[in-house]
Amino acid sequence: MASELIGAKMLAPYFGTSLYVWASALGITLGGLMVGYFLGGFCSRRTSDNLSALYLVLISAAAFLFLMPFTSRPVMTWALGLPLQWGASLSLLAFMFPPLVFMGMASPLIINVLTRDPKDAGRCAGNIYAISTLGGILATFLFGFYIIPEFGISRPAMISGLCLAILPSISLLRRKRKVGGLAACLAMFLTLTFVPTPGMAHTSGGVIVYYSEGVMGQLKVIDRELPGDGEVMRSLMVNNTTQTTVLRDAPLHHHFWPYSQLIEYLASAYSPGSHVLLLGMGGGTLVHSFEALGFQQDIVEIDQRIKDVAITYFGLHERYDVIIDDARHVVRMALPGRYDLIVYDVFKGESAPHHILTQEALGEVGRVLNADGALLINFYGYLDGDVGRLTRSVAKTLLNSGFELSIYMTPGLPDQRNSIMAAWRETQPSPFERSKLGRGEMRLAYDPGPRPLPHLGDAVVLTDDQPQLRLFANAAMQWRRLSNANLLSHVN
Repeated sequence: MASELIGAKMLAPYFGTSLYVWASALGITLGGLMVGYFLGGFCSRRTSDNLSALYLVLISAAAFLFLMPFTSRPVMTWALGLPLQWGASLSLLAFMFPPLVFMGMASPLIINVLTRDPKDAGRCAGNIYAISTLGGILATFLFGFYIIPEFGISRPAMISGLCLAILPSISLLRRKRKVGGLAACLAMFLTLTFVPTPGMAHTSGGVIVYYSEGVMGQLKVIDRELPGDGEVMRSLMVNNTTQTTVLRDAPLHHHFWPYSQLIEYLASAYSPGSHVLLLGMGGGTLVHSFEALGFQQDIVEIDQRIKDVAITYFGLHERYDVIIDDARHVVRMALPGRYDLIVYDVFKGESAPHHILTQEALGEVGRVLNADGALLINFYGYLDGDVGRLTRSVAKTLLNSGFELSIYMTPGLPDQRNSIMAAWRETQPSPFERSKLGRGEMRLAYDPGPRPLPHLGDAVVLTDDQPQLRLFANAAMQWRRLSNANLLSHVN
């Protein structure tokens, strides 16, 4: 389970975190264990020394686990140009499949070693699989809740490999299998001493000033010098997808992304002192915008690292009390009628979390909005065709949840633009007619007027029971293709 979690997180900067990626991780995990069980059963009948074979199998599994951070990056770089499902699956086949095969081989060998009487075979097998399953449960919680969030991905993989190899290596030495035992110990010593922790795969043409791995995957802060004027552009990237971009020396005074300008413009419909819930913070661009509008803010971010990075590298003031929690959980815990405005800016890399866009989740949002309150959702720019069916379905879900709706678009092609869904209670007039574009208080470089609502005939209502994960996966895959194309341009 530790290998599966680490492998899936290694994929994130290259192939995202969509349903397709997790399906690939689960499929390759089961495939590796299946092959391992078969080979382990075959070897248990062919070898006369099952115990030594077991130790060598465990050392081999440890070696491949240790090497995952090193073997994964060149493989995934090569696979970037492939379709997402193929790229993710082939990458995992190359770097995660081998350690899982050897781990799978261990169980049949252990059963063979422990079985003295054929009548005990069932009891031994049951005990072994119960113990291994318990270990998997503990590893899942430990790695998911603590080790990966605290220590990232590369070091836990390497240290887990070393720990897995220690006891088998000592046992081989004690059984006087000196060549194998000494070779394993020497390999562990050399790798621990001389092999550096894997560095970053790509710098995207800039200087990396911060890098970490954790609960949301890979986090980077990159500085790039703008051609001509010498100013430095600073970007926050999650899984190689840019989340926030500012001028390094003036992070509070410039919008690089049209969508944040558009949200600020729409939010200007509300007066100073209004109470806003911002779900998703990134580098804090919208926090600064809402501060300028005089709003009271409750800010929610799921990853503690992003809060720390926003303070250290993007000028976020430490006075903001950022809530580290899941967006829907915070909404459920909020008081009824507490907010004038709720803003969803919750893309994780290229993926939109489906659980806060269902009819039930939007009903919870309606409960905590006041009578004149509204909701702004930053979303994909796709409206047409099959890939746009998700956006149309979110629109239909909003309408089905008791909201009126307008859709605003930033400039650009569908792969490059954002849509902002502006929703308010159906019993109220649109609050966004009060937005202050025409009063000289704010200017946009384009006409921000709402688009006509698309035809929603093929759209579906998203519910907790049927969130339509295929629609989310298709949109995420299309968005990831653009990100991977940009990544490949830097590699080449």
